Amino acid sequence: MDHIEELQEIVGEENVRTDEVELMSYSRDMSVHVGVPEVIIFAHSTDQVSKIMALANERKIAVTPRGSGTSVTGAVLAPTGGIILDLSKMNEIREINKEDGYVVVEPGVILNNLNAALAPTHFYPPDPSSGPLASIGGTVATNASGERAVKYGGTKDWIMGLEVVLADGRALKTGTTAPKSSSGFDLTHVFIGSEGTLGVVTEITARILPKPEYVAFATIRFKNLEDAGDTVTEILTQGIPLSKCEVLDSVSLGVVKEVMGLEIPDDVGCMLFIEVDGQKAMVQEQLERINETADKHNQIGMEWTDDAQEMAGIWAARSGLVAALSKVARGERLIPLVEDFGVPISKIPDVIKEVQKVGDKHGFRIASFGHVGDGNIHAVLLLDARKPEHWHKAKEIAKDFIDVTLKLDGTLTAEHGTGMAKSPFMVEELGIGQDVMRTIKQALDPNGILNPGKMGLDDIVKDIYDHFAFTDLLDRPEEVQSYGKPTDDEIYACIQCGFCRLGCPIFAETALESRNARGHVILAYNLMAGAVEPSEELAASFYQCTTCLNCKATCPAGIEVSEIVGAARQRLAEAGYLPQVFVPMVESLKEEGNPFGELAEKRTETYPSGYEEKAAAREEVDVLLYLGCTGSYQDLYIVPSMMELMDNLGVNYAVLGEEENCCGYVAHLIGAEESFQECMEKNIETFSKLNPRMIVTTCAGCHRTLRDLYREYSDFDVEVLHAVEYMDRLIPEGKLEFKGEFPRKVIYHDPCDIGRHMNIYEPPRHVLEAVPGLELMEFGLNRALAKCCGGGGGLKGYDGALSSTLAENRVAEAMDMGAEVIVSACPTCKSNLKLAAAKLQRERKQRMKVMDITEVVAEAL
Repeated sequence: MDHIEELQEIVGEENVRTDEVELMSYSRDMSVHVGVPEVIIFAHSTDQVSKIMALANERKIAVTPRGSGTSVTGAVLAPTGGIILDLSKMNEIREINKEDGYVVVEPGVILNNLNAALAPTHFYPPDPSSGPLASIGGTVATNASGERAVKYGGTKDWIMGLEVVLADGRALKTGTTAPKSSSGFDLTHVFIGSEGTLGVVTEITARILPKPEYVAFATIRFKNLEDAGDTVTEILTQGIPLSKCEVLDSVSLGVVKEVMGLEIPDDVGCMLFIEVDGQKAMVQEQLERINETADKHNQIGMEWTDDAQEMAGIWAARSGLVAALSKVARGERLIPLVEDFGVPISKIPDVIKEVQKVGDKHGFRIASFGHVGDGNIHAVLLLDARKPEHWHKAKEIAKDFIDVTLKLDGTLTAEHGTGMAKSPFMVEELGIGQDVMRTIKQALDPNGILNPGKMGLDDIVKDIYDHFAFTDLLDRPEEVQSYGKPTDDEIYACIQCGFCRLGCPIFAETALESRNARGHVILAYNLMAGAVEPSEELAASFYQCTTCLNCKATCPAGIEVSEIVGAARQRLAEAGYLPQVFVPMVESLKEEGNPFGELAEKRTETYPSGYEEKAAAREEVDVLLYLGCTGSYQDLYIVPSMMELMDNLGVNYAVLGEEENCCGYVAHLIGAEESFQECMEKNIETFSKLNPRMIVTTCAGCHRTLRDLYREYSDFDVEVLHAVEYMDRLIPEGKLEFKGEFPRKVIYHDPCDIGRHMNIYEPPRHVLEAVPGLELMEFGLNRALAKCCGGGGGLKGYDGALSSTLAENRVAEAMDMGAEVIVSACPTCKSNLKLAAAKLQRERKQRMKVMDITEVVAEAL
């Protein structure tokens, strides 16, 4: 039996992945490095981890622990292959003890989820910017900190004890829940910040605090860095315990102004973001002292607030900076090499000025920002990954950063850790300390299996570009098969931060990186670079996606992942890997003008009697109703409801009847671009003959196709409205009057196509709010963050079971909230949600009706 089979016996076959697509999806993080593992294992318990480590140690197989994969240094990559040990499913909060002030958690617990469980009374202070998806195990591995570190310190200051599985499989308990201990070596802190090189953390005991009574926040503007630096130094030396203290230099401010459109006066050369928390009276006294200090050092603008919503809005300038950098020049990539150095607080102005000199020297715009209150500065640059000269300069910049940091008595990493990125340089800072670390490593891991290539503990990474992710791109540019510059630019702009995990409905169900947006970008890049060939396995990744754009809604840089997925699907289809389930659809589009294999003459079977008069109208038509395939062939109510509405309004409109042809959206979604072009050309020819003033459609997918895609691919320019937009126009004009009512609790489901793809959020709500008797409810996640029903992107045809699961999740939430009717503005959403509602009604003995918004309006007319 080989070790793969033995690993399957330990964790179960379903928790072991060896397929190339999944392995490649785990090969990247935010760094410039790459490492493809041999196998990925999802562990669920300390016992499983112990058995895995014992086996790996016996066979001398490398093991790289991983949580959410938010590292910026390559710390979670496997440069020598071996095992990726994914701990994300070990995510239980085992104990919350507010009386003694601690929690016991597994390493896969997400920081924000922990704080949500502690709210509203307590909190866990370490707050890295990746908190919404960072696992606490990862923060322990890197000794992460964040904005609150100036007052509350880093992770090491909050960990009371650990359970650690050693390289040989033994499980070690360190620390105590007692307030203090002098028993033996402080082994807990030996493992904190060791990046999984000494053991695998499987349980964490951490201190927690009551939430502060009062929080106040200020922005303070200065003409220069010196005044800002002097202000911070004096505030801190006065003993005022700032809870946050951030700085943006002039370059960062320029980016924020340019991309985010914030109004910042031209004479501002530096800005501080300061927060103070504690008892209200004490905080207010501290504010006065801060004001006096800022005045003394020539502040040129200062605003305070204690309004939580206003504070969140102002923090957007700081938290949105990294995202803004990714939008300065699409296609350029934010590069983290040596970018989180720490220096004495008094030397912050010096280090920022030195960084700017380095940028000027090499011709790069470098933004400096960070946690000035604890001396931690981030200096980041953008480069075009396609230009070798950029990479050469970036390497020289990294070396200059190291020289600057050490000259100012600093450290190469203040919170992100070493990983692979800084491994070649650690000896320059640590000297003989590096030898001591290697001795400890040898003692605990004599076979060197734990997270090789990290922290300079071995010789695997000798150069900053060893195990370089862009080798294919730079060494063999002639083999790179571009998708076209716009799509290529989106791929290069993605920094693999992983925030897309927060939105992706497929990842939420599968927990597979290859089904998440980050995995899709990694795979699309490797397909483009020729590092992976088209295959059914690769097609499974890209077609198991709803293209719902929830990933973009949670992506700091707003990457257009649906465009990337679409480009990859088209390439796969051209290579002969269009999934077989879609082949009959494409044929039906050509032969019958719809994707369902139905005869063209059946399109009008759901139309109300007398529609023929409207179908015969061909001259001087104000509105052409384009009713779509799903509404016409698979629904009994949407078409008659829409036509009843138009008749009630007395609108001069026409329908195409049996002559209506599919818009081609489904062909575009699945990558059958030739079929899409044929549909588009046929429809544009039909529309040009009728020359309507406006086209109104009830289908979200048709609306996106006619309004956006046709304009992108042709000179089509007729005004196109979705029915909700059309009705929304009529309400303030007094033309849409309701004589009846709809006295039910209605919850609105945002369709992805008119929602995230087209930003149509308020019109349907305006319409529903105008209906007498209707009580409008909202899902917890709505509008841009609304969860997909699973019906779009071709998923319903490709993986019906997964599609149904997503719909059931949505319906179950509506039921739990007490809604009576789910209303949407998309026939596909209605269809999928209706099937789910029927199933859950049987299982839960709870009624739930699903309707299109046109039906609600028609019923209330």
